[in-house]
Amino acid sequence: MISITLVIISIIIFLKLSKFYQFTILSLTVFLPFTFGDFRSIPSLLFVEWLTVVTFLMLVNELVPLHSIEKRIKIIKFKGIELFIFAILILITWTIVSFINYEILYQPIKNIENKTGTNRLYFNIFNNILLFFTVIIFSVVYHDKLDFERFFKVLYTISIFIGLTAILAYIWEFNIPLIEGTFGYNTAYNKVLAAKYGGQAYRLGGMAEIVTLGLPALFAHYIIKKKISLFALILLLFFAFMSGGRTLVIGVIFAITFFSFVFLPRNFIYLISALALFVILGAIFLPQSVLIGQFGRLTSLDSGNFMGQDVSRGLAWKFYLENFSKNPIWGKGIIEYQGYIYSSAEGSGEFAKEQLFAGGHGSYLSILSTFGLGGITYFLIIVFGGIYLSFRKIKQHINLDLNKTAIAVFCFMLITIKSVDFITGGNGLSDATILFFTVGLVASLTVLQNRKDFV
Repeated sequence: MISITLVIISIIIFLKLSKFYQFTILSLTVFLPFTFGDFRSIPSLLFVEWLTVVTFLMLVNELVPLHSIEKRIKIIKFKGIELFIFAILILITWTIVSFINYEILYQPIKNIENKTGTNRLYFNIFNNILLFFTVIIFSVVYHDKLDFERFFKVLYTISIFIGLTAILAYIWEFNIPLIEGTFGYNTAYNKVLAAKYGGQAYRLGGMAEIVTLGLPALFAHYIIKKKISLFALILLLFFAFMSGGRTLVIGVIFAITFFSFVFLPRNFIYLISALALFVILGAIFLPQSVLIGQFGRLTSLDSGNFMGQDVSRGLAWKFYLENFSKNPIWGKGIIEYQGYIYSSAEGSGEFAKEQLFAGGHGSYLSILSTFGLGGITYFLIIVFGGIYLSFRKIKQHINLDLNKTAIAVFCFMLITIKSVDFITGGNGLSDATILFFTVGLVASLTVLQNRKDFV
């Protein structure tokens, strides 16, 4: 009852805000798992799961007024983004096929938890698609009301604040209010890492989300202001280091290096110097046990296991490929894995079975397993089509429009980081919310070119 009341109050407040704050809040809910807790039978209902619908309905109400004959319907032409719409149509088709197969024609026995999880996953797919079009419409219609310099500064400032709070939460063992699970401290898991890598290794929850949002926002802000906060850059690099995520760190290094070398060659030496300063400061101030453990965590693979992964994840990946080989076109669909998985490693079989429900811990392989060739086609178009479009928009606007260039830079760096991080993270369906938002944002630059004067 409390959650319902808080959601209703939040909706009322949200609708009273300016367009800048509405767009900023929507963006933050996409990247950070804010929640009021359980919502009736739904565990930890995320803000983005209800705010997307609210924002879309608000836009419809504003663009299609029902009580005024003096206003004409405002039309947005989605010309130039047909490839992304094609990918979304693929996703819709494969989702419908899965729903018909396992919710209508064949209904396996489900407990309440599995049924809730299935329904929520279908809703999240719908919500992601709705988010894509909501972001485009919002950005196009209210482009002139959005102060992107302030927008990107707010994003990276809040990222740094929450990142520092998350570190304190780990040290003092408390959970950050209104933020869901991934930001929770986990001392038990980090003790395992310490024993495994010969020093104190960390896998701090939430750091990946903080870096994925904060670093692209920092570079986008740099495009507009022509200066970058060295302190903010070093902090975000530190968060990436403490995340313990190999693919995240690789994605961050690649995104910074490629973007700086191609678009900002004069500042490339400056950025390399900042990275060197970060390494030097880390060597001076971090305990030796942390340096040994964390570098061990980031540079080590389990050579004896499948594809160099730990036993649990390697086992899940193995079954992903087996599922794809059995169902190459449509995939196995959204359904709990019906077979038995044996593993001599304690808990690995249960872990793998949980991932096989709809994927996880590797978006490319899991979407291949869940939706087959259709799924991987949709996902690759969204990811690499988004990178390509962002690259084009940077080249198109870099000497003409700083705001549009900053938007393209933000999207390019973010999708590039996620394209690498998706190798070992996410599931390509419910975990693709960030992707749909970001691709929608860069696609809005194309749609904006088609915008006619609204009356």
